[in-house]
Amino acid sequence: MSAPARRSSGPLWLRAVYRLERAIGEPLETALHSDTYFDLITELTRARASTSQTLEGVSRRLLHLLNLPAGSDIRRVREQLGRMERRLAQLSKELEEATADEASRARRR
Repeated sequence: MSAPARRSSGPLWLRAVYRLERAIGEPLETALHSDTYFDLITELTRARASTSQTLEGVSRRLLHLLNLPAGSDIRRVREQLGRMERRLAQLSKELEEATADEASRARRR
């Protein structure tokens, strides 16, 4: 049985849902696939990014005026901490290797 035949033979509430879906869905799909929609989404995305940058700058200045760290300060400290942790792990590995080399040399003597 084809889809239209199934739709016309279903319960009344289901036929009403299908009718409503066609009435709303088709114009909505047409609008969402239009160039105007994509242009609008692009402009809204740009406006959101610009607003976000502006608000972040204002909040950063305000926090600095109050002598408090801003999100960008915390981010920089986290990056530094990550670099220090990697360097510490590297030094620990080098120290273990050097200690192991020293122990193997001492055993050979």
